[in-house]
Amino acid sequence: SLGYSDNNTIVQTRAFNGIGLRPYSVSHLASVGSAGQNLTLNWIRRTRIDGDTWQSTDVPLGEDQEAYLVRVTKLGTLIREVEVAVPTWTYTSVMQTADAVGSSFDLSVAQISQRFGPGPFRSISFA
Repeated sequence: SLGYSDNNTIVQTRAFNGIGLRPYSVSHLASVGSAGQNLTLNWIRRTRIDGDTWQSTDVPLGEDQEAYLVRVTKLGTLIREVEVAVPTWTYTSVMQTADAVGSSFDLSVAQISQRFGPGPFRSISFA
């Protein structure tokens, strides 16, 4: 083993952005209903910690609390953002009218980590 003083040793300092703490994207994002009517999103959370077991019906949370960020966007512009604690959310017809989204918009969901923030978003588009 070479020491720090050896001529063949290169010492480097690197900084990492903590991507190992980022939650995975949600899976099986699905919607029930259609634009202009009550539209319910459902999804399944994923985990970075002990999620590869086939022993249980649900994976461990792996976070301090269960939380998701739901976004409504239209043509890339954020219209509404909601934080929820369960893997479902309903975009009611009343909300859609108040947001003036019409029949063309995107709904996106990301799991939130207290240590990292939101993970990658998974989206469904309505046209």
